[in-house]
Amino acid sequence: MSGRAFRWLASLLARPAPDGGTRLTIVRHHRVYADGERPLYRLGVSAALLRAQLGMLRRHGLTPVTIREGLGHVAAGRPGWRVAFSFDDGYADNVRVALPLLAETGARATFFLTAGLIEERRAPWWDELAHRLTAAREPRASLRGIPLDLAAGAGRARALRALLPACRVPPAQQRVLLEELGAALGVASSAPCELATWEECAALGAAGMEVGAHTLTHPFLGTLSAAEQAAEIAGSVDLVARRLGTRPRGLAYPGGDHDAASVEAARGCGLDWAVTTSAGDVRPGSEPHRLPRRGLSEGACLGPGGRFSSRLALAELDGAFDALRSRRDPAPPGARAPGGAGSEAGA
Repeated sequence: MSGRAFRWLASLLARPAPDGGTRLTIVRHHRVYADGERPLYRLGVSAALLRAQLGMLRRHGLTPVTIREGLGHVAAGRPGWRVAFSFDDGYADNVRVALPLLAETGARATFFLTAGLIEERRAPWWDELAHRLTAAREPRASLRGIPLDLAAGAGRARALRALLPACRVPPAQQRVLLEELGAALGVASSAPCELATWEECAALGAAGMEVGAHTLTHPFLGTLSAAEQAAEIAGSVDLVARRLGTRPRGLAYPGGDHDAASVEAARGCGLDWAVTTSAGDVRPGSEPHRLPRRGLSEGACLGPGGRFSSRLALAELDGAFDALRSRRDPAPPGARAPGGAGSEAGA
């Protein structure tokens, strides 16, 4: 039995957790693709699936709010369950596709911007990786002992999965790795930058959305020194403030990767809170600079037939499968490269 079928069957028995007082669930999203768009590295959901999620939440009285609004609910000790939506990285499709869908249901969300990459109009490293595999002129190669067979239909997806762990290194080493890959595959061009422009980012605030920081260049923070982490985090906050006129109050650790120095850097530049990729709910007393978030990817919402399942999506939001996943995958947050082929975990 597939994992999707098992979770769908398990959702038949799932019951909403007791209210237990004040509760906030923060949902983690990334990209929102046009329906039918199937890139090699799929870090997000389709427009149709996001619309289905928003409709389901509205029917259950859980229309999403920003993280700041949700934290206000927790701080005030108001009873009941709230859901906040967040989108990492700052892709243009967040503005062009997600923003109109949020407006349709009166939902709001928090958007975390990778400010340095937006400023430089430079693609994130995972887009560079996918670009080299997609544009490869050599069907077969080897990189640091990793065989790459791109001739077969699924070869590029297998190569992507094999290379992602090797990218969990400091930025300078990532660049060397990508240069070697480009040389091995005969690809000299860079990936196009699909991040939003600052003008597009300004539309988020104008529409009542919250904007947060996501570092300057999206490194794995745990691979950097304390001083380098502080520069990435504070630099992102300052650049967003200069370009948009609003100083972010929150941060998303890239890929969820963080350590004590990351937390200290977030506090040191005046950020009120920061979010991780650890599953769970925010309640009174939660550590403000290590807030949990739940993913709500396509795989978490689709039943065995490939159609959206409200029951399954609600069970995911309610944490019905948290214990199962922790037993299956005990690695700490940030221990793997963000996502994977067909996934949206963590970038």
